[in-house]
Amino acid sequence: MQPLDLLPRGQFTPLNEISISGIIAAFVHIVLIVASLLFVFNILFGGIKLIISGGNREKSEESRRQIVNAFIGVFIVFATWGILGFLSQFFGVDLLTFEIPTL
Repeated sequence: MQPLDLLPRGQFTPLNEISISGIIAAFVHIVLIVASLLFVFNILFGGIKLIISGGNREKSEESRRQIVNAFIGVFIVFATWGILGFLSQFFGVDLLTFEIPTL
């Protein structure tokens, strides 16, 4: 009879298995998540400001700029991610997992 394995899968890493490369990869993923959340909030707040502006030209231009800047920012973040993925495959170097050799 085999013992029952109740450990959660893929959620926790033992402290002796944490590496610099894992920390960098986790940081990159967190940056992508934060950028996505900021994009959504900027779009929502820009849209609300546009609705509330009530035809005021200055306020509607300001909210339009906020929405455009949100799209530009999310494009830059994900384009950088895509370029890194392309360069990884083109040069045969894995730039997205950040594996650092150990001695």
